[in-house]
Amino acid sequence: MMSDSFSDPWNDRISIVEDGDTANVEGERQPWRILVVDDEPDVHQATLFALRDVKVLGRPLELLHAESAEDAIKMIDDLHDVAAAFIDVVMEMPDSGLELVQLFRRAGLSKMRIILRTGHPGYAPEQSVINEYEIDDYRTKGELTRARLLTVLTAAIRSYDQLCTIDQSRAGLELIVESSSQLFQRTNLELFSCGVLTQIASLLGIAAHGLVYAYPTGNDKERHVVSATGRFASLIGKPREEIANPDIREIIETAPILGSPVIRDGYMTLHFTTGDGRGLIVVLEAGRDITEPNLALLKLFSTNIAIGFENLTLVERLDGLAYLDSFLNVPNLNAFEQKLRNHFSSPKGAASVAIANIDSYQSIVATYGFTLSHQYLVDIYEELKNSKTYVARIGDGIFAVLGRSGDIDESALLEALTRPRLIEGVEITTSATSAILDLADIEPDPSAVLKIARAALQHVRQTARGKVLRYDRRMRAETDRRDWLQAELRRVAGNGEGLSVHLQPKVALLTGEVKGAEALLRWTLGDEAISPAEFIPIAESIGLVAPLTDFVIQEVGKWVKDRQPDSPVPVAVNLSMADLNRPEFSSRLLREVTAAGLGPDAVEFEVTEGIAMHKGAWAQTQIRALADEGFRISLDDFGTGYSSLRQFDSLPIDMIKIDRSFVSALKTSTARESLASVVLGMTQVLDVDCVAEGIETEEQKQALIFLGCKTGQGYLLGYPTPIEDFDAAFVGS
Repeated sequence: MMSDSFSDPWNDRISIVEDGDTANVEGERQPWRILVVDDEPDVHQATLFALRDVKVLGRPLELLHAESAEDAIKMIDDLHDVAAAFIDVVMEMPDSGLELVQLFRRAGLSKMRIILRTGHPGYAPEQSVINEYEIDDYRTKGELTRARLLTVLTAAIRSYDQLCTIDQSRAGLELIVESSSQLFQRTNLELFSCGVLTQIASLLGIAAHGLVYAYPTGNDKERHVVSATGRFASLIGKPREEIANPDIREIIETAPILGSPVIRDGYMTLHFTTGDGRGLIVVLEAGRDITEPNLALLKLFSTNIAIGFENLTLVERLDGLAYLDSFLNVPNLNAFEQKLRNHFSSPKGAASVAIANIDSYQSIVATYGFTLSHQYLVDIYEELKNSKTYVARIGDGIFAVLGRSGDIDESALLEALTRPRLIEGVEITTSATSAILDLADIEPDPSAVLKIARAALQHVRQTARGKVLRYDRRMRAETDRRDWLQAELRRVAGNGEGLSVHLQPKVALLTGEVKGAEALLRWTLGDEAISPAEFIPIAESIGLVAPLTDFVIQEVGKWVKDRQPDSPVPVAVNLSMADLNRPEFSSRLLREVTAAGLGPDAVEFEVTEGIAMHKGAWAQTQIRALADEGFRISLDDFGTGYSSLRQFDSLPIDMIKIDRSFVSALKTSTARESLASVVLGMTQVLDVDCVAEGIETEEQKQALIFLGCKTGQGYLLGYPTPIEDFDAAFVGS
């Protein structure tokens, strides 16, 4: 029975209502579940009467009854949220209650507070029971008056509540650790914000009905809902003004920048900002009370969200640096490669890539400067880009375009690249070269695509500069062959495998006497003889001319050493622009010549008119250095486009070779009116020797003799012959 002294300290925590009516109380909180295990019906009735209408810590009680240990065991699966249990020690057996305690603990009911009650204290002494069993209190039935019962129960529930809080905090902390790691793995704002919603809802134990609203720095147009779940899912992508719910609009507009949760009008709100002014507003429905422990965990988790948002901002900023052209603020090479990866991972039909080069971009930069040139490129980018294509700048004056095969039109592409543009009052017109590739024919790898695209562009620039061509299988085969030859040439340049030197005689036209020879490099790859017109340009483009020139010098040196000393035949070795443009080339060449045992009487050098007359002082300086050592210099291809008598007069030229294009049209009847006649006249005035090359007919030979040319070279006079067979073929004949 309740004593008169029962007032403080519990009447502020406990109120009396009819048991069984708690479900009818509006807004009633979940009751504490209390188990009573006793084989005496009167004990159940007395306990029920004593606890009727009681609230502990603001929550009502729900009593569960078992009239034996066996009944309690049957209920064990439904006891995991029981706060306290009153268990009789003596029931079926003298120790049934004690065994039930052990069974409960082994079943994982560790938070349940257990109060043993006994009417026979002698069967189980209090000290022994407390020492050996995991119980929280041990009382005789006689001493449990109503006041004492309420005191014991309140202490047990308080203890249970604290254990639940600790356990919930531990689980919450584990969830925070797991959630944080998941959040930090998300690399874009949409994924990150979706993760924030689901993880907060999980942490609070509520349904995930909410949204995340984001606003970037200084860009009102991009303020919108970036993620939404549950009842708010339809709001994704909408700005605040288009959200129908006025409560949500007001929350977004007035959310305080605190970084900690605010609960108001059934919604939980979090507001985060970064140092550069970007913001993130999280709104979740919170239909029931959020406990203080959960609120504390949410505050802790909010710190991680803030860090994650700041990190995401930094990552996006780094992405901007990695995927945007720093000058034009348009997609760059990295962005284009990523776009290709996305295409290959989920292709959406046939696609093509176009690679376009502004042919005179460097001249535009040199003439107008970088600022105007960059504006010019941005203008082209804006015209190339549309809803059906993706465009990136992948090099100086080079754009790449990705789109469906039917969306990349050759004429439209050429028009966008070459039409005159007015930039800051300056009209700029240029040509452009482009290649278009069908991705279906290429390995699905961005690096492979771009490698082939660049090769295709180079091929089109060499064969059809200023045009847009689709890179077909024939062009691909030509490029593949070039790549193959390039790789093979790298392999053989160092060891000379398949390389050989042929000599073509220079012959006195009147007597047929051999006056000299020109060294010509030949390459046999497998069973195929590779034309010098094909492999020499490749060697020049990849920097392999020097070892090839060394090979020729060494072979000529071996040949000269094996010949009779009384029959000198000076051999002309061709020098390329790639040679003459290398620093200290002449010094290196002279060392190679000396090492091969060659001197000015055994070797001379041929340079083209383009090198000598057009390429500037550096090449001319190297030519003079060779001449100063006594080596004769022949000027090849004279008269084909770069003639300058003033420059010619300043160079140490000993011989001019009349180009085959002037010789091929020669006839005896019209010889005096030919360009060959003009060149021969110049050689006589300048007092230099002359050799006509490309003589293939007797009439050409006679016309040259008529004009006074003394020495010639061509198939009529002798084919290029392996160096080891030259003497037998020409000198000894």
